Amino acid sequence: MLADSPSAIVVKRKAREELVDRLLKNGPQITGIRTTAIADRIIVQVGDAQVWPRGRDSTDKLLKAFGAIAEMAPKNATEAMLATQMIAAHEAALAFLNRATLETQHTEAIDKNVHRATRLMRLFCDQLEAMQKLKGKTGQQRVTVEHVHVHDGGQAVVGAVTTKGQEDGGYDTEKR
Repeated sequence: MLADSPSAIVVKRKAREELVDRLLKNGPQITGIRTTAIADRIIVQVGDAQVWPRGRDSTDKLLKAFGAIAEMAPKNATEAMLATQMIAAHEAALAFLNRATLETQHTEAIDKNVHRATRLMRLFCDQLEAMQKLKGKTGQQRVTVEHVHVHDGGQAVVGAVTTKGQEDGGYDTEKR
């Protein structure tokens, strides 16, 4: 493989810096935050949270940060801050798992690193649930009634009961 010439390296670096500049101008749209300074801060926080592999330079770090936050698609400051925390928790969990697999570790150190990673992965799952709630993407809750008493003169419907809408106030019943 041929090495890039010094002038080619400079051209690539400038192209990457121009890309970062364009992304920074679109930071509010990418992060869902109206204020440019706060959007920039979120991007920097995401870049700083990246543990492995570390960016070669600040441009590389910012490009990876933009990619990570864009995938989370936050729509407001709350979602952007939560996305930043999620990225950080995920990165840290993977770093601890990586440490746990080093060959020179004592069993206690392996256990501690696995424990830390497990706690961070649980935190990530909690954060993911919170993000889904914020975005209105939570699944419907299902309630199963195990035991019902119907007394003399009472009536019961067996099956799924769903409302048709507020305009007619009716019920749709399916017998199973």
